Amino acid sequence: MEEKEFLNEVELNQLKSFVEENFNLIYKFINNEILKDVGVMNYNYYIKLIDDMFVKQNDLKISKINLDSNLFPYYIFTQIFGKGKMDYTSLRTETINLQKLNKQISVYYNYARFSLKDDFLYIDLMQTKIGGMPIDEDIVKVTKKIEIKSKGLEEFINKNKTN
Repeated sequence: MEEKEFLNEVELNQLKSFVEENFNLIYKFINNEILKDVGVMNYNYYIKLIDDMFVKQNDLKISKINLDSNLFPYYIFTQIFGKGKMDYTSLRTETINLQKLNKQISVYYNYARFSLKDDFLYIDLMQTKIGGMPIDEDIVKVTKKIEIKSKGLEEFINKNKTN
């Protein structure tokens, strides 16, 4: 298995500076582009996620694969609660509200799992394995694939940066 290379201190500081400089535009990109057909991330929750990533985690390890600032808004989802998972009961107006997705799918699920793979952000709505179920792991009820736009954030910032 290939060992991951992580950002060094200089690269991490560059990413922090980029996020600080474009903080509000990254938030707008998340809601207007990434979650547009799925739901909405609350602004205060966004602040908390960024704070958790950069301020509270002294040992933040972002792999070099995720260095590209265009990928960063997608990467944020994989850092929710440090696992990229959020219980159904935590998915609400104060955090991330998946109301648009819930209307489309109408299925029961216990939590949402966020992951990056093959140029997509995956939102898997999961049902927890219960007691004597003859399965080895939780069940994926629905998967929503959101294409990662390789220059999406950069283009969004250039188009929307007026201040």
